[in-house]
Amino acid sequence: MRLSSLPILFFLASPFVHAQGNYEVQVYGSEMTEVGHTMVELHSNFTFQGSKETINGVRPTEHALHETLEITQGFTKWFETGFYQFTSYRPGEGFQWVGSHIRPRVGVPEDWNWPVGVSLSAEFGYQRHAYSEDTWTLEIRPIIDKQIDRWYFCFNPVFDRAFHGPGVGQGLVFSPNVKIAYDVTKKVTLGMEYYGSTGSIRGFDPISEQQHAVMPSIDLNLSKNWEFNFAAGVGLTGATDHMLVKMILGRRFDFNWKKTGAVH
Repeated sequence: MRLSSLPILFFLASPFVHAQGNYEVQVYGSEMTEVGHTMVELHSNFTFQGSKETINGVRPTEHALHETLEITQGFTKWFETGFYQFTSYRPGEGFQWVGSHIRPRVGVPEDWNWPVGVSLSAEFGYQRHAYSEDTWTLEIRPIIDKQIDRWYFCFNPVFDRAFHGPGVGQGLVFSPNVKIAYDVTKKVTLGMEYYGSTGSIRGFDPISEQQHAVMPSIDLNLSKNWEFNFAAGVGLTGATDHMLVKMILGRRFDFNWKKTGAVH
């Protein structure tokens, strides 16, 4: 599982998945990071076919390696905060800092015994104009999931909002994410992930301009302290990339906050 030193390839051009861009592509589960625990995740992608020229001040994405470091700290049973650092590498440009986001999240504790898992995150941050026309953005992500025997169902009805850039006029943009998975064994889970962006909630874009992609996935549950997700998929519309692969690697650390009086 020591894969963090390997280049993790991700076929993904810039139009795919409006909300998450090509820096993080994930259907989030409702489970919160435990009190005193820190989750460190690496989201990586490499764009084989993307934009070749600078468009409206945004640098081309073709042959760009994107690395996103996500660090999430659990503070209580119902509150955590994640922090993202986005970077990009292209030949001739070297590694470049792209931007940073912060993501506070609240959730319903498991001991409330709700019939489904529920949490809500708000991801806010800045991206340099050289990598995104919209530089300040907000993502509101409700998360609903349910485990039924070996089956897992998860729905993220995401809403995005730009505060600086040409996307401001769109208002809220609807970008739904879905995951359905099945535990083949205790260590191997196979699933299907869906990512989309339909346009402004005031009036969806024509189907041909919307983005929809499906990705068969595999999750390896080799240890409670490790997270491993791999998926490959295809775009379903002309506005979506047609071949992409992604991988996420995560490691959970326990700093024993419970023993030092952390709030429960």
